[in-house]
Amino acid sequence: MSTQDILIFATKQVNIYFGLSIMILGVIGGIFNIIIFTTLKTFRETTCAFYLTAVLVVNIIQLVIALFVRILSEGFSTDIKRTSWVCKIQVYMAVWCLLVSMTYVCLATIDQFLSMSHYRRFSNLRFAQRCICMILNSNFAMYVTRFHFPILYGVLPLTTMTTFSLLAFYNARTLISRQINLVRLSRDRQLTAMTLVHVVFVVITMLPYIIYFIYSLNQTTNDPEKIARNNLIYTTLILISYSSYAGSFYIYSCVSQRFRQQLIFIISNVCIKQCQQWMNKRGNNQIVPNTEIIGDIQLTRTKTNGDSIDVVFIK
Repeated sequence: MSTQDILIFATKQVNIYFGLSIMILGVIGGIFNIIIFTTLKTFRETTCAFYLTAVLVVNIIQLVIALFVRILSEGFSTDIKRTSWVCKIQVYMAVWCLLVSMTYVCLATIDQFLSMSHYRRFSNLRFAQRCICMILNSNFAMYVTRFHFPILYGVLPLTTMTTFSLLAFYNARTLISRQINLVRLSRDRQLTAMTLVHVVFVVITMLPYIIYFIYSLNQTTNDPEKIARNNLIYTTLILISYSSYAGSFYIYSCVSQRFRQQLIFIISNVCIKQCQQWMNKRGNNQIVPNTEIIGDIQLTRTKTNGDSIDVVFIK
């Protein structure tokens, strides 16, 4: 087996095992995130959590559609992307989800900065709800290389997220000297820490892919081995970038004590109780005979599925 064949095989395995792991863990974590953000009143009433919930919905769509199609096409070598409408949907959803997710994370960091400053009145849930509420050709390629990736996907969102998350973190550390409700202070500090660590994770996972993508556009080669090596590097980096859509649940679980408490509450009071009710229902459906002797008559009463059946034996 040549070096080129080994690299091609490695690329497929990375797509299958690494890609499927990211998709499965990301979807499960995203669902848990949405449940926690929508059930815990402390988070549900905040604008930042509302933006983060919107990010989670978009991220799940990105994983289920864009990443899954990529796994089927590149990992299992199917012809799914050769179907015109599938290819168009995959490209459109990948671009749309990417921009929307980055935009909402930027809005979440800006909102958290406002809520921790003297401009708190601009942190408005109704405004956030209103905010929530391409053809591939040479021109589009120029747009992608000169504006989309370096600006919309690179410098602008990463700079915005980093700047405002650091400002919010600084404000959170200085709020202790002000007269402020302790419950709100604890909540805002946890949300600030969650958004800051989330932003750091996004920057770490996204930046290598952006840099390599821009670099690869200016590289041309006809060497099959070098092409296979570049494809392996590109696949690894793009899957790492997809982990930014999948890792928020695990980040929030590590950073926020309130988030962990709500997660434990959901698991213990919803999942376990449902299992107990199911087990009790099965137990109630079992046949339980009850025998009673009255004189020369033996009465046997059997219950099954809530109905009773009487059987009489005369001695």
